[in-house]
Amino acid sequence: GYDQLETESKVLQYRKITTKKGETQYQLILDKTPFYPEGGGQVGDSGWLIFGNEKTAVTDTKKENNQHLHWVDHLPSQIGQSLVAKVDEAKRKQTRCNHSATHLLHHALRQVLGPHVAQKGSHVDDQKLRFDFSHFGKLTETELQEVETLVNRQISAHLPLEENRHKPFQQAVEEGAIALFGEKYGEEVRTVRFGDSFELCGGTHATNTGEIWYFKILSESAVAAGIRRIEATTGTSVKNYFLTQEAQLQEI
Repeated sequence: GYDQLETESKVLQYRKITTKKGETQYQLILDKTPFYPEGGGQVGDSGWLIFGNEKTAVTDTKKENNQHLHWVDHLPSQIGQSLVAKVDEAKRKQTRCNHSATHLLHHALRQVLGPHVAQKGSHVDDQKLRFDFSHFGKLTETELQEVETLVNRQISAHLPLEENRHKPFQQAVEEGAIALFGEKYGEEVRTVRFGDSFELCGGTHATNTGEIWYFKILSESAVAAGIRRIEATTGTSVKNYFLTQEAQLQEI
């Protein structure tokens, strides 16, 4: 799920399942895949499996027993033939930008509010990001503006992605990488750095913060006692947000 968006492959196994809504779907395991499975708060990739002239949509990708399960609504008629597995590039690009923005947001929150801020959950897709964190009270408008400004400053700096996929866990922590409390890590971990933002993470990311274009906070709210939530958006979605705001202003 990191290096390629398209690869030649073949189906090794598949199974038929029935969803809670009573719908029939199929889960396919491929011998090679460019698809990123749901994990670390990031949604799984969608895309297509192309068997010659037959194109089957992959609606989701999840991981089970260390295997990537590709969800499709219809079983391809040429399932025994070789195929091309192709990720939805536009969706992946926007999702990875939103994921990188959560790292920049986490770093900015710690700068503005203090080192007590710790990630308590997240959800990242191609439309927006949601970030839950520990804090004792509602953020003021001034604090929100400061956080937003700091994130956009990092985006404008065009910071390159510094990635290490095989770093010893203890070494990463000693170097200052932020690990999620309660998360189970192996002896080797993957680290992701953008400037001063340095975290353990298995998700997909922008190769440069400039790809994010702009970061806009949509809301800030309480989730539970001592836990706050920020929802935000970037890239194409934030452009659409600004256009909607302009249209509403003109209507008023």
